[in-house]
Amino acid sequence: MAQLGSGGPNPLKYIIMAGSARDSKVDDRVLKYVTRILHETRHDTTVFSTKEMDIPFVEKPIHHYSDRTQAPEWLREAEKKMDAADGFLILCPEYSRGVPPALANLIDYFGSNVYSAKPAAIVSYSTDSGSSLHTGRNELMNLLVQLEASVLPNRFTMTDVDCLLDGESNVLDLGLQTQLENRTLTLVSQLDWYAIAFKNHKDLYGALPNPKL
Repeated sequence: MAQLGSGGPNPLKYIIMAGSARDSKVDDRVLKYVTRILHETRHDTTVFSTKEMDIPFVEKPIHHYSDRTQAPEWLREAEKKMDAADGFLILCPEYSRGVPPALANLIDYFGSNVYSAKPAAIVSYSTDSGSSLHTGRNELMNLLVQLEASVLPNRFTMTDVDCLLDGESNVLDLGLQTQLENRTLTLVSQLDWYAIAFKNHKDLYGALPNPKL
């Protein structure tokens, strides 16, 4: 059975969904910071960046194809990576008190077959005090729950990011460095705990029964 801890020959595989399509250095800093923490804790990561992938507006999600070979190649490859992942870490910037459209568009391309019985952690961030971050997080959580993902209850936020992280994603305020790192490591440990619990249960009892299949 899998054990808590991400080391070993089979590290946990996470998809990082970078939710901003804007040309913003702040978004890049958050992505670099989270990716660095996951690499330092020996996780296997794949980044789905809404800015870099240039994804068209969703007209036909992949699970709507009766023959998946008819789906675009990029979508078929993305679904394979999603299906192989043990969980998801979603970076959600503040965007008009809601979910960034590019992020919702990316999520909607895939069905519950890749999200079901897998944990998802949300990192909400803002360039200001983040007073409305929880509104967007709650909308994102509802979307993920409808797709049968298990969203961690940890309400992780990063505020005043442009003053918090430099261009190399180092914490500018040394007084906050340990605090932020500890909060981030706690979030990752919780994601690991859920991912391993699901993996072990699937090993014992098989995939989650799905009446829609």
